[in-house]
Amino acid sequence: MSLKHGVIGMCLTLALPLAALAHGPGAAPDDPELLRQYRAGFQAYQQSDYATALGNWLPLAEKGSSAAQIFIGFMYANGQGVPKDDAAAATWYLEAAERDNTIAQVRLAIVYRDGRGVPEDSIKALLWASMAARETGHMQKIAMALRKGLKSGMTAAEIAESEHLFHTQSGMH
Repeated sequence: MSLKHGVIGMCLTLALPLAALAHGPGAAPDDPELLRQYRAGFQAYQQSDYATALGNWLPLAEKGSSAAQIFIGFMYANGQGVPKDDAAAATWYLEAAERDNTIAQVRLAIVYRDGRGVPEDSIKALLWASMAARETGHMQKIAMALRKGLKSGMTAAEIAESEHLFHTQSGMH
């Protein structure tokens, strides 16, 4: 892993708990009781009570909360309260990324770049980094740096294929 890869990963680790609510439609539940449940999960997570966090978040994730989905993915990626499972993490990141959660899109780009739980795929990595780069703010900067690094190791044909996928996919979001 290069220094640049490590810095991007560290930024995401720090940004995740603070920003998961703010990145994408449906990130946090609208219903006050479900929001209370989400916050209870977050409080448990901060106290390393991962079983309680998962118990609060799993029903929300299954109902489409991308904030809950990204946290569950993060728990699987790091083996927090669940067995470490990169494939399960990728599945949860994909669920959240498809709901336009920018953090999940960047995480998924890294998953595809590094082949964690999915086959290594620079075309899909660039697609998800490009999806995240549409947003403004700190995650956009991370996504842009990720895009630049990915493109430097890709052929023109691979970049063109990813751009085609981006235009097809971004029309759905």
